[in-house]
Amino acid sequence: MAIACTNCNSPIPDGFAFCGHCGNSSAPPPSSAAPEAPPPGPPPSSPASASRARLVVLRGPVPEGSVYELRSGRNVVGRQADISFPNDHGIDGEHLVLEVFGAEVQIADVPGEGGIYRRVRQPAQVRSGDTIFAGEQYLIIRRGEDAPCEQLDPNAAVPEETFGTPLPPPLLHVTQLLSAGVPGRVASTDKSTLTVGRENSDLSFPQDRFMSGRHIRIENSGGALTVVDVGSLNGTFTHVDDVPTNLATGDELMVGSVLFRVDLG
Repeated sequence: MAIACTNCNSPIPDGFAFCGHCGNSSAPPPSSAAPEAPPPGPPPSSPASASRARLVVLRGPVPEGSVYELRSGRNVVGRQADISFPNDHGIDGEHLVLEVFGAEVQIADVPGEGGIYRRVRQPAQVRSGDTIFAGEQYLIIRRGEDAPCEQLDPNAAVPEETFGTPLPPPLLHVTQLLSAGVPGRVASTDKSTLTVGRENSDLSFPQDRFMSGRHIRIENSGGALTVVDVGSLNGTFTHVDDVPTNLATGDELMVGSVLFRVDLG
């Protein structure tokens, strides 16, 4: 079977690409029809990029700036978990559970015995007996009437003489916690405010490199206790008691000895 050359009308056998007489191509000329118009309406949009959630290490046993991506759904932080810190003995095997829903992240559960601390951005009310974290110190905040009292051994010989003058209970009482929960330094005052810092404070920690000169002001107003960060560089953290609780980008969390920043978007 052959086709006629479009130039000289000579026959071109089937399967030959060119005319043997004039060399003209055997391919049909390109169609002059206009290309099909796209359907009406706006052009299709590209799919939106997935929201990202991550934890950035600010301080701890791993290099500063280390990033841990959070997946959608349940993420566990612990010594043996999705995000793992095997050498931090202040963190339990499964210590903190974060849930990611789209662009939202929340603290879903805190099974770790030591709990979790969140940086305060505004004056925060605490309960008598609550623990806060500032610098490198864990501090128990109490109203004066809730301060622990050392009891005398009933079997010990008690002198008949009276020593000292009885005083009313103080308004504020702060106890430093050392390892294993052993009490350290104590500050007590009958004033309605008590300051904590590296120097010139009611309770000073001159060797604490993360404590600002004036770090915290603690207030007792009619029995209501408030913790005020007075512009410290490294922040003040209160214990997270209510879960679930939503997190915002920039929130800072203290877990064991690891300080995280939450980044969203």
